[in-house]
Amino acid sequence: MKRTNLRGIPAVEKVLLALNETGLPRPTVVAIARRELAALRKQKTIPDFAAVVTRVRDALRALDATRIRPLINGTGILIHTNLGRSPLGPAVIETLSKIGSHYNNLEYGLIEGSRGGRAAYLEHNLALLCGAEAATVVNNNAAALMLILRHFCGSAAEVRRENLQPKNEVIVSRGELIQIGGGFRIPEILESSGARLREVGTTNKTSLADYARAIRSCLLQRRQIVRRSASRHHRRRGKANRRAQARAILPCASMRQADSGGTRDDRRSLFACA
Repeated sequence: MKRTNLRGIPAVEKVLLALNETGLPRPTVVAIARRELAALRKQKTIPDFAAVVTRVRDALRALDATRIRPLINGTGILIHTNLGRSPLGPAVIETLSKIGSHYNNLEYGLIEGSRGGRAAYLEHNLALLCGAEAATVVNNNAAALMLILRHFCGSAAEVRRENLQPKNEVIVSRGELIQIGGGFRIPEILESSGARLREVGTTNKTSLADYARAIRSCLLQRRQIVRRSASRHHRRRGKANRRAQARAILPCASMRQADSGGTRDDRRSLFACA
């Protein structure tokens, strides 16, 4: 565009005066106006002043539409992720208003009179409700999935330090390898925890038999790893040490065999075996 044509682009202040009240913060309006005026420099022709103001106003309206506001859910889906999932009940709103508008003992022990732990009351009662040894709360399922996998798979540093075989294989249905809200992809979340994915089934159907085959294969690999480890130790040590090694390794191998007589520990290890 020729320099003479650039003179047809109005000043930012002139556009702001023409917009009048927009309901948005002034810095936001100024930034949008400058962005739209800068875009005009790349065009071959400059529209008239009214068209420029309309363009800026449309950009402001599009930004304003992204504000969180109440909606009517007419989809028939009660827990709708795109619509904020479930509305909070009156009792929850009342509690949030009562606690959130004051200072509180978020991380302060009233009995000790010093710094305490967060969510102790919530985590204690949640564990009782679930029948679990312990519980914690995060604000989304992706974070929960990451924490669970990090716990069961263990970090690479821990595996090296303790000289352990990595237990990082996670069995997952191909139908679950999707992208969720915020652009998060389930496979990337799983792998970022250090997990190694073993996909089973198809994108539209996965049966219990698919999981069972993967678990049997997983346990077979575990037994092979244990046997190879035992063989290496046997070659390095004398007969006396070999007997001690065998006594230590055989129970480990039996713990990984999940058959009809498996223990509770066996079943728990199925979901994080290599």
